[in-house]
Amino acid sequence: MITKHPWFGPKRIGWGWRPVSWEGWLMTGLCAAVVIVAGIAFKGTPMTCYVAIAAVAALFVVCLLTGTRPG
Repeated sequence: MITKHPWFGPKRIGWGWRPVSWEGWLMTGLCAAVVIVAGIAFKGTPMTCYVAIAAVAALFVVCLLTGTRPG
C-alpha cells in the first residue's frame, strides 16, 4: 500500500474491495463517469468497450496500490 490510510478495504461478503475513504469513492465515481461518457460519446462502437476496459483496469491497479488485502 502506497498511502498512509487505505482507500479501499475488503468486501464484507465475497472477494474484492470496496471504497472506505473519500479518495476511494472519488476513484470509483471517476471510473463510472468515464464508462458512462464513453458509452454516450462512442455509441456502440468498439471504442466504448476499449475505454471501459481501460477504466476498470486502471481502477483495479489503484485498488492494488492503495487498498488492503482483498477478502
